[in-house]
Parts: sequence; structure tokens; C-alpha cells
Amino acid sequence: MNAAPTVTRQPAVPLPWQQHDRATLLDTDSYLIHRDTVTQPDGTEGFFEFHQARVDAALTVAMDDQGRIAMVRYRSYLHDEVLTPPGGKLDPGEDPLKGARRELKEESGITAAAWSPLGRIALMTKSTAHLHMFLARDLTVGEQELTGAETGMTVEWWPLEEAVAAAMDGRLLLSGAVVSVLMASQAVGAARRA
Repeated sequence: MNAAPTVTRQPAVPLPWQQHDRATLLDTDSYLIHRDTVTQPDGTEGFFEFHQARVDAALTVAMDDQGRIAMVRYRSYLHDEVLTPPGGKLDPGEDPLKGARRELKEESGITAAAWSPLGRIALMTKSTAHLHMFLARDLTVGEQELTGAETGMTVEWWPLEEAVAAAMDGRLLLSGAVVSVLMASQAVGAARRA
């Protein structure tokens, strides 16, 4: 059996972008869209357009004592029906864990006694938005507290292995759902091996 090749990390080559000017194309309560005039790393001048989020988001993989995770299913304005662990936008200045607790309770009715961070990711290369992900255990299930936009949201309990399969085969459309389920699976597996 051949061993996997060693991964070697090359040092980053210092080819910085240079910003010369910024035009704000759109300014809303949630985000801004900017178009910067830049010099690219190769020296070419051009534009770079990006989304500046006013707040980040948080998402929670809530696992019960049977190894199932809570997933919410709802109709999205842009993406039709989606399935994801509960989560949403943080309030301005809100701590990510506090926001994750709030979103979990609102969308699924779940509270949890044990919380572990799974990590933080950038959602897109042209957005400043970050998603903070958590694993929650020791759950208590209550009533959902849905907003008008969340009307019709349902809670489903999925075996973690089936959620991982859904992440891998495309049934989970949202990038945060895919990453959080895979990270939770990795964290649970590592805890079992320890």
C-alpha cells in the first residue's frame, strides 16, 4: 500500500492588492456592496466588487443522545426548499455563541446545556461575512419561536451519518449546512476515538 504524499505548505508570495478608490454601489441595513479600483497582484489595474456584511451569522449542529441532529426545512425566497442545521444572522454586536443559542431556540425550540465551537468560515471569497459554527449537546426540546419569514419551518431529526451523506450528495444546498455537518461529524468521531 502506497503512503499518501506529504503535503508541503509553500510560503505566500507577497503580491499585495492595492486599493486606490472605493465606490459604494448599495447600502442597506444588512450589507454594503463596494466596487474598489485596485491594482491586482500582477500589476494590472481593475475593479474588485464585494459584499461587506454588517453582521456575521451563527449555525448550530444540535445532537441528541441518540446521535441524531436537528435539521430545519423551509422554503427559501431564493433557493426553494432548503434543509440546514438551525442558524441565522447575529444581531449587531452580538457574541456568536449568544446568537447561536438564540437562533437554535427560535428556529427549533431547542436549548442546550453543552456547547463546543466547531470553527468559523468565510462564506464566499467576495464577502466579508463569516459563519460561526457550534456543536450543541444535552438538549431540551421546546416550542419554536418563528418569525414571519420562517413561517412553515419544520424540525427533522437526522442520524448524523445520513446528514453527512446528504452533505456529500448535494441534498444540503447551503454551504454552511454542508461544512457544519462535516465538521460536527469530524468532532464527534475524534471524541469517540479519544
